[in-house]
This record gives sequence, C-alpha cells and structure tokens, in this order.
Amino acid sequence: MNGLFSVLIFIAGLLLGSFFNVCIYRIPREQSIVFPPSHCPSCSKQLSWLDLIPVFSWLFLRARCRYCKSRISFQYPMVELFCGLIFLFLYIIHGISGTFLTYAILCSVLVIATAIDIEHQIIPNGLVLTGTIAGVILVLTGFSVSWKDALIGMLIGGGTYLLVALLSQLVLRKEGMGGGDIKLMGMIGLMIGWRLTVLSILLSIYAGGIIGGLLLLFRVKKRGDAMPYGPFIAIGTIVSIFFGNELIQWYLQTIF
Repeated sequence: MNGLFSVLIFIAGLLLGSFFNVCIYRIPREQSIVFPPSHCPSCSKQLSWLDLIPVFSWLFLRARCRYCKSRISFQYPMVELFCGLIFLFLYIIHGISGTFLTYAILCSVLVIATAIDIEHQIIPNGLVLTGTIAGVILVLTGFSVSWKDALIGMLIGGGTYLLVALLSQLVLRKEGMGGGDIKLMGMIGLMIGWRLTVLSILLSIYAGGIIGGLLLLFRVKKRGDAMPYGPFIAIGTIVSIFFGNELIQWYLQTIF
C-alpha cells in the first residue's frame, strides 16, 4: 500500500508541476490561470491531453510544439519532475500528515516564485498572499506549527529582510532587498516556525554567495548586475525543510 501511495503522490506532484508551469507563465503576465485552456504560447493552438502528459510529452515531442514546431523550454519538464520528487520525498519522510501538507504547499509556492523571479525579477504579491492565507489556515487548524512559533517566525523572517533593506538604503543608498523577498520570507516564517526560519536565512546567504560567486567567475553575471534573491531563499528553505533539524542538532553539538 505504501508503494502504491508513493506512486500516486509522485504522479500528483507531476500533475501539479504541470499546473505550476501555467502559473509561472501566466501570473506575471496578469492572465487567468484557469481560462483559456492550455495552449501553445507561440501559435495559440489549444493543446490536447497527449501534449500535456508531464515530462513524457516534452520528451516524445522532442521539446517542440506538435503544431508550429516552436521550441518548448526545458523549464517545463524540470518543474514537473522536481515537484514530483519533492512531493514523493516529503511523503516518504512525513507520510500523509499536517507537516506533509504544510511543506507541500510551501514548496509549491517556492517553485512558482523562483521560476518567476528568475525570468521577471519579481515575486507576485498575489502568490505570496495565497501562501500566507494557506499558512494561517494550517496554523489555526493545528496542521502546522503553533501560532506563537508561526508569529515569531513571520516576524523574524520578514523583519530580518526588512532591516537589511532599510540599512542598505540608509548606508549604501541602494536597494538591498526587494519587497517581494521580504514578504516571501515572512510567509515562510509563518509556515515553518522561527528555528527553521533562522536556518533558512543563513542558508540563503550561503547559497547566494556560492552561486553568485560562480556566476561571476564564469562571467554569466557581471558585478553590479541585478540578481534575483528569491531562488536563494527557496534553496535555503527547502534544505531547511529536509535537513534543518539535523543541521541544528549538529551545530549545537559542535559548539557545546
């Protein structure tokens, strides 16, 4: 039965990943994520179910539209497969539980936010608001962390990045942290509590330093180029979700 559920959870993640691709494309363009039905963005031809099988359609069609032959981005199967694996691993670790539901919703928001931030360098307010509402419901129904832990986590998450933004404006006279990043981190704190929020902030800094340094080293980016911070927040948070308690325990054992 567990094996069957694992397969079903993985398939559910794939299907949701396909829907998230729709959100990633349409939300920043202020289009409905429901209507019209899925269609090719190049030729506007409505897609059949054969064109919408997660991962496999992209492979069978050789990354091209069946109708106009325009190229289909690698983002589509990557998001679908990533969501399938994330949902599967969360289920293996937490089973069907409030923690699984909380982390699955949070990871879904992070996947959408990351892809949009990379392409458009924005984190839509509506997306963060949706995650925040879901977080509040999960906390009030007892599926997530306690309300005190959630409140402190939200204040630490959003407050830390707000402080960075204010200090950057005062000292450096430039934007050090975008408003979307501040709100996203506040939402994350609400859903995972203050301990994992602190770890997520630290890990996001490490991720930003390492990845940003590599992008500069290989001349993908130049000094002074704008670099979206949402992906680093997502990396730090997802690592915290899966390995946070072990990392915190290891750190406490090391210093004491």
